[in-house]
Amino acid sequence: MNRRGTALALALASIAAVGLPAAAPAVARDGARPGAVLATGPAGVTSQVAGASRSIVITYETTTSAGEPVPATGLLLVPAGPAPADGWPLVVYGHMTTGAADRCAPTQGVPGHSELRRMQQGDDLARSLLAAGVAVARPDYEGLGTPGGHPYLQGGSLGRSMIDMVRATRDLIPLNGRWIASGHSEGGVAALNVADVRQASVPGMELRGVQSITPVTQMDVLIRLFRRLPVALPPVTGGLVALAALILKGQATEDPALETLALNGGLSPHARALWGDLETRCLNELSRTDSWGGLPPAAVLGPRGEEFLARALAKLDADDVRRLRLQPVPVRIDEGLLDAVAPFPLTEQLVRTYRRQGVAVTHARWLADHSTTNSAAFSVPPATRWILARLR
Repeated sequence: MNRRGTALALALASIAAVGLPAAAPAVARDGARPGAVLATGPAGVTSQVAGASRSIVITYETTTSAGEPVPATGLLLVPAGPAPADGWPLVVYGHMTTGAADRCAPTQGVPGHSELRRMQQGDDLARSLLAAGVAVARPDYEGLGTPGGHPYLQGGSLGRSMIDMVRATRDLIPLNGRWIASGHSEGGVAALNVADVRQASVPGMELRGVQSITPVTQMDVLIRLFRRLPVALPPVTGGLVALAALILKGQATEDPALETLALNGGLSPHARALWGDLETRCLNELSRTDSWGGLPPAAVLGPRGEEFLARALAKLDADDVRRLRLQPVPVRIDEGLLDAVAPFPLTEQLVRTYRRQGVAVTHARWLADHSTTNSAAFSVPPATRWILARLR
């Protein structure tokens, strides 16, 4: 059995251990069943959202970039009241960056968790959609909460996690065939990748639009801009250094040779000692001074740093959302004018790029930072109206 197949077997064993109802085990790569429901169970207290009659954690099958089956988890929120005669419309929502460790998966949140704010950042949007009779599915993404690495910001993986959760949701509740992909930050990247012409569609389901809130784009520009800063300036650089480390780790997840390079001269001794934090700590913890947040950007790279960085940033640039060719579906992009993670000039450039492709883009600007753009105080009411108009 290969590494990914082993991961799937371990996940199913874990499901059986806690007594949740598991479906038949997924078969080997040639028989992969994307979207197959492997198990369901009740959601934890921090995943409960007002307006949901049921909050269900789903374990379902998705695939890696190599087409190998792996388990993934996500949260399904079912509206109150009986299902409409033709089923509910669906919004699949991708969460913002929480980290790459399993405990950073939103469905694994607990009271007092260091990432609880980010885990629940989509709750305002979910509440508004549930009140309008829309089911909401919230994937954790590949490698978050399940065995195997999380390919952080890898668009293909993020898009598949969302699409395969649509397949799983359809097997659990009645849907009317109309759905929207929505997401925030990393989830904004996921939502845009759903509409990539290379992504598979879900038979019987019609993608009616994409909403992307503060999508991360051209992170290679920010990394190059700050990389030679000789001092750590928390909180200014702490979060950005942690995000850069997550990006490098995400690239290495799908390119083992890159990780070998990282640990053999690509990273400085100090950064190499912190590499393991990326598998145990979440973003807020990684941003602290006892982890990547205390490391000056100029102290990240080692003697082979230029080689390592060039290879990693080339992969990052090739996978950037501005390189996507989108299906002809309506797109809404919400940006924060005070955003330090997805600076508005880069988001503006992304909007122009899509419009040159002929994509119908609704572009909204908010006097908000990266997180608060996705809140009831800013984008949620108009975005909800836009989503509902697409779903009718």
